[in-house]
Amino acid sequence: MKHIKHMALLAGFLCLLSPLAQAFNQADVDTLKATRSCPGGDLRGASLRNADLTGANLKGADLSYATLTGAVLEEANLEGANLEKANLRKAYMVRANLNQANLSHANLSYAVLNRSSLVGVNGYRSNFAHAYLTFTNLYTADLRESNFDYASGAMANFYSANLARSWFFKTNLRSANFTSANLFDARIRRANLSESLFRNANLTSATLEASDLTKAELTNANLDDANLNGAKMEDTKFTAEDLKVVYKK
Repeated sequence: MKHIKHMALLAGFLCLLSPLAQAFNQADVDTLKATRSCPGGDLRGASLRNADLTGANLKGADLSYATLTGAVLEEANLEGANLEKANLRKAYMVRANLNQANLSHANLSYAVLNRSSLVGVNGYRSNFAHAYLTFTNLYTADLRESNFDYASGAMANFYSANLARSWFFKTNLRSANFTSANLFDARIRRANLSESLFRNANLTSATLEASDLTKAELTNANLDDANLNGAKMEDTKFTAEDLKVVYKK
């Protein structure tokens, strides 16, 4: 009797998983692999590990829950694609177009996104740990509660991005642009932000402990309750009013 019950429970569990595992359209997967073109395709949960999708046209495709670990997506068009909870760990995405894509809860750890465009993406709670973001354009991106620990991206553009409650431990974002970005309650520790721009940025309650802000510009930034304890601020630009509200433990 116990054996029968266990089999019944297993069958029920597999039924719950099967819709996700079988969600994609096999014809769309075959078309993508053969032609590198499947705009608007149904690729939900598809396994594309290490696939060479250089220059692929995946505009508006549904790649939610897809496995793209190690995939080559150089210069791929993923504009408006749904990549919710997709696994893009170690994907090579140089010069990829991800404008307006859904990257919420996606895993982009160790991904190479140099010179890629992520304008207006929804990246809520996405994982960019150890990612490469040199010259990456994240203008107006929604990246709340995302993880950028150990990421590296000289001159990355976060202009007007929403980075509230995101993490930046030992992140190297030298000369990055955070103008008008929302960094409310962000956890920025031991990060290299030298020569970065924070003009008009919201750093309310943010922690920048032991971070390098050498030659950074924080003119008109909101530093209400910000913690700059141990931060390196040689030649950092502030206004007199900015410094009045800085909180140092």
